Amino acid sequence: MNTSPVLVPATGDLRIRRTVAAIRRALLALLDEGRDLETLTVSELAGRAGVTRKTFYARCGSVEGVVRGIVGELFAEIGAGVDDELLRFPLTDGALSRCVFAAYDARRGELAPLVRHCPAALIVEPARAAVGELLDRALVVNDAPVPDDARRAYLLGVLASVAHGVLSVWVQRDFAEAPETVADLVDTLLATGVERLLLGADGTG
Repeated sequence: MNTSPVLVPATGDLRIRRTVAAIRRALLALLDEGRDLETLTVSELAGRAGVTRKTFYARCGSVEGVVRGIVGELFAEIGAGVDDELLRFPLTDGALSRCVFAAYDARRGELAPLVRHCPAALIVEPARAAVGELLDRALVVNDAPVPDDARRAYLLGVLASVAHGVLSVWVQRDFAEAPETVADLVDTLLATGVERLLLGADGTG
């Protein structure tokens, strides 16, 4: 089982962090054994992690909450690893996508069981938040106009859904393609359109 730092919350009391980390490892272990998230119970997960149900509820709230915590921190960590220079237009050189997919590849131990055995919404929602943070940084770096609410919502929805869709196929194919290959495919599909939408965000472009 992959025990990389993404499993441990970055802040908070050390004992709480260790408890949450144990719960997260237990969840990933069960998913890695082929269990679908819907079949897991709080009692089973708490028992596997060596904590009481009361502690589980206090630290994580629900089984779905454990997934949101793992995925949210995973995507946030990947986003934080993207240098501002990679967000500079034009995006068509592929550097941004290659950085992101290299990070996905490094986290395949967590991503594979989550993508295989969890509902799409639990992946897409935190992906949307992470993409939103990258979008805000890209607007600043490129001094680009702020998109209206509709454009922003559609853009984030498309990018988060594409991220999940591409990861799903990559996982189903057991990561057969190199991350650079997948990144180049995504760039071919999206990079030019994203840049055009952002540069024309005021409706005049």
